Amino acid sequence: MTLGLVTALVGCLSSAVAGTLAVQLTGSDGRPVPFAVLMLPGVDPAPAAPRRGAAVDQRERRFQPHVTVISPGTEVSFPNSDDTRHHVYSFSEGNSFELKLFRANDAPPVAFHNPGIVTLGCNIHDSMKAYLYVSTDPTAVVSDADGHATLRWSEAQTASLLRIWHPQLEAEMEVTLDPATGDTLALELPLAWEDPQVGKSNAELESLLKRFSRDANQLPQ
Repeated sequence: MTLGLVTALVGCLSSAVAGTLAVQLTGSDGRPVPFAVLMLPGVDPAPAAPRRGAAVDQRERRFQPHVTVISPGTEVSFPNSDDTRHHVYSFSEGNSFELKLFRANDAPPVAFHNPGIVTLGCNIHDSMKAYLYVSTDPTAVVSDADGHATLRWSEAQTASLLRIWHPQLEAEMEVTLDPATGDTLALELPLAWEDPQVGKSNAELESLLKRFSRDANQLPQ
């Protein structure tokens, strides 16, 4: 994947820092940026429970969560919490799959073996979209709704590079870290977060239908 290079600071993060970096992400509009994947390539993560599985729910005609980080070989389940059927699929190279119309927990889990981005869609509801970030980097985390993410690594090492991926970025970003950064870092990304899963509500559809009917009645006969 092509990497865009953004040098925020020069140098490396000192190992005197207790192996923790708290990052605050905002967009060009000043609002928090959720669902960004952040990694510290080349360092060992702090001890943590291994990733054994993941779930991407379908609730209120949305995939939840919007972005999920998994390791190669992870099985992902796709429960359906809606009262309608969903048809989940991906055409992403090396990780394509299809789960035809199903309800509740009828669909079997799917294993994703190849590193890369898996774009998820629903063949019934076009507004539904989500991503699996399949990565061998054990430091990878996802920013929360407030744009916060905390990365942890072995205190015996140093972290000199921060890598960032987001669905709205044209390419991954690389940020060089500096000892003066300390254990917190604020970054502005060249994007304004927009929720791609915002569909039209029933009220909006009814309003559009009423307006269409009214306009049609006013046409010359």
